[in-house]
Formats: sequence, C-alpha cells, structure tokens
Amino acid sequence: MNLSFLDFRFLLLLVAVGLGRKLLPLRWHLPFGALASIGLVGLFSPSTLIVILAVSFGYLVPARRLIRRAKTRSATAAKHVTIVMAAGLLVMMILFKAHLHFNLPFLQNSLIGPTILSLVGFSYFLFRAANYLYMNYLVDLDEESPLVMPYYLLFPPTLTSGPVHKYVDFRRQATAIEPLDAPVFVEGVYRITRGFFRKVVLAYCLDSCAKELLAFDNWWIGTSVLLVVVLYLFFYFDFAGYSDIAIGFGALLGIRVPENFRRPFLATSVTEFWRHWHITLADWLRDHVFIPLGGMRATRRKGACLGMLIMVLCGLWHGLTLSFVLWGVWHGSMLFAEGVLGSKPLPPARRQGIKYWTRVGWTNARMAFGALFFLPSIGTIGQVLDGFFTLGVG
Repeated sequence: MNLSFLDFRFLLLLVAVGLGRKLLPLRWHLPFGALASIGLVGLFSPSTLIVILAVSFGYLVPARRLIRRAKTRSATAAKHVTIVMAAGLLVMMILFKAHLHFNLPFLQNSLIGPTILSLVGFSYFLFRAANYLYMNYLVDLDEESPLVMPYYLLFPPTLTSGPVHKYVDFRRQATAIEPLDAPVFVEGVYRITRGFFRKVVLAYCLDSCAKELLAFDNWWIGTSVLLVVVLYLFFYFDFAGYSDIAIGFGALLGIRVPENFRRPFLATSVTEFWRHWHITLADWLRDHVFIPLGGMRATRRKGACLGMLIMVLCGLWHGLTLSFVLWGVWHGSMLFAEGVLGSKPLPPARRQGIKYWTRVGWTNARMAFGALFFLPSIGTIGQVLDGFFTLGVG
C-alpha cells in the first residue's frame, strides 16, 4: 500500500475520515482527525509514522522546551538555541537526501539505513518541523491539546508533497475545525476532481508526449522547443493537480490548506513568478532563510546574493545531483540579475498591451527552459540544447 493519492485504498480511507467527522460533535473533531491521521500513516507507512513521532516527541518537544527556557534568560540565548536545534533538523535533511541518492556506506548495514529509504514525505515533514520550532521561538504558544502538533506534522493530505502549512495557521484551524456543511463538501469535491483531471489526465498525456519526444534521434529546434513547452506544462499540471487534491481533502477534513499556485503564467518577472508558483515553498524559504539572514534590511546586491543562495539551496533540496545544482544556479542567476538591476513586476494598471505580453512571454520562456534540468541526465540535456542550434531535421 502507498501513502499516495494514486492509491485507491488511501483515497477511500481519506474520504471515510472526512465524512466520518460529520457524525461527531465539533469538540471531537480534533482528536478524531489527529488519531485518524496517525492511523492512516501507520497503516500505509509504519516506518514513516515511527520516525516522525520519534523526531516529534524525542527532538521537537525537548527543543521547544529549551527554546522557551532560553527565552526567560535573554532573546540572544533563545536565538542561539533555536539556531542549534534548527541545525539538527538540517543535518537530518542532509542525511536523508544523501542516503536516498548515494546509499551512504556507513548507513548501509545499520538499522536506520533501510528505514531512511522507506520514509515518505520526510523532506516536507522537516519543513513543518522547522516552522514549528521557529514559531515557538517567535511567539509563546501554549498548546491547548497535545494532539495538535502530531496532527500538524502527520496531516495526510499534505504529508508527501505539501503544500507547506504554517504551524500557527494550522493550529488555529485545528482547535476550531470548520464543520462539514454542503458548501465545504462541494468545494472539496470540486478541487479533488479538478486535481485528478490535471494530474491523471493532462499530466499523463504530457508525460507520454515528453517520452515520445525524448525517443527522437534527430533533434532540431522544433523538437527542442516543443519538449521544453511539454515539460513546462507537465510540471505545472502534475504538481498543481496534486495541490488541488490536497486542498480538496483538507476541506473535507476541516482544514484550509494554503494555495500553492496562483496564475504563475501571467507573471512579468522571475521574482513575481516564484511568488505564484509553489507559493508555500517560496514563503517558507523567505521566512526561514531570506529574512533571518537579513534580506529585508539588505542592500540591493546582498538581497540579490541571497536570492541566488536560496535557489541553489532549493535545487539541492530537490536532489543532490549536478542537474539540480544547475537548475538552482539557473533560477538563482535570474533572481540575482533582477535584484541587482532593481527589476519590478508590472503594476496592475500596466498589465495590458504588447509590453505586458512580451514581459509575460519572456518570463515564461526562461522558466520553461529551466525544466530541462529535470531531465534524467546531463547527456540528454546536451542533446536537447544541440537541437536549438539546428534549423531542420538532419
């Protein structure tokens, strides 16, 4: 069994949990949802449940107490403790990613090695865990129920691939869960249906088209351009479709999952594009990397350098391979250039006419080109790039 929206059994159980809370008084919705989430994750991926609960209660809870105790001494002490505990999460992230890609020798014969390889959604769990610590550093959060934190970290619709919920937002909703009335049910079903159409129908067709194009022997500018467009649309419909499904099931469970896409294809700059594509990841990087490193008070050049750093880190988070490093550098260099030059998105009043659509086209062309770095090998990328310099079929 898979902890995936493509596993029919997982979908049925999610629907059962969503409809089941209709039979319970509102005061029971939080414990019911939290315990159901623990049960679902444990049923479909026991190793994931064990590791997440172990990290949650063996690391995050003590870390939270250390941060609160440090805050009684001084703000500086609290900041240092938070940095140290966040660094521990970063080490977990590095070990997880490195073992997935390289099967680290010192973990191969240990008990934890095979467990790491079987974990589901651990990267997104660590994002939520970092936000949990950061929010407890910024604000004194007295927990109304010990079930809120595990419910947040194990929430099934967003566990595997986001969107990344902020702890304070989730906590507020979990302690006052929205009742399942007719409008909420209709909205949830609509988002789930639209998500499956995007992910299963459109993304599947685009993926098949991309595979057919990659099988070509003679590359020329037409096939290269078509492949870039197909890949660009595939990544959008695949991930936007998943986000729709997560938002829909979140509504059935009484939790408003944040939007992850907001018309990114109408962006007039790369910076604006990233404010509308994978919004929750961009927000997380802004809150936990850009702002703590002084980005809000930075000079134009320092802000541009931070933009480059963030995109390189984003590339490494996607995968510890040369392709992902190049992807991060590509996007980072565009953010760097916009930061240094002070480029701004077009204001609403000027979003019409040739200049507007030229800016939209230029932004999308550069973003679409970045999709090439998700191809399986550097050699494949080289073949496609060669095609851009060939005017006809050889």
